[in-house]
Amino acid sequence: MYAQTQIGTLLHEEHLHTLAALQRLEAFLSRQGNRKAPDVGNAEVRDILTHLLSDVAAEVDRHFGFEEGHLFPVLSQRGEMGIAMMLTEEHRAILPLAKDLAALARAALDAGGFSPDSWRDFHDRGGELCEREMFHIQKEEMGLLAAISMFVDAADDAELAVAYRALAQ
Repeated sequence: MYAQTQIGTLLHEEHLHTLAALQRLEAFLSRQGNRKAPDVGNAEVRDILTHLLSDVAAEVDRHFGFEEGHLFPVLSQRGEMGIAMMLTEEHRAILPLAKDLAALARAALDAGGFSPDSWRDFHDRGGELCEREMFHIQKEEMGLLAAISMFVDAADDAELAVAYRALAQ
């Protein structure tokens, strides 16, 4: 097991929060199926769509931005570029997907519902986002957090934690 760091703890906590939101979305998509659009007037449906807008897409954007702008440069300075490059490549696939899904949710809420085509698109993209992001989080939990504990010293750890907390506000 690796030593726990401040920034590792913060990232881990956010991973847990994001996983819970993705599991909720995945369960909703599974229950609903892709043939019949849900009623956006239903409180649970509105809550899921609103949560997707306010949490998942924004968290992914902030989380990825922090890693690429703050954390990965520290790891790269210490010669640990492989994991940063791999995760950045995944970010390039996941972030647009999360933003597209949020835009589809916003459009459905604003229009008072999904069209059959927009629902199928939302359903398909939602399933893909859940799959990609859950796998990505597993990689970060197993690889990135270990790399942080091995390559980030206490001073950088404290500095990264302060920067991450500032972004979360």
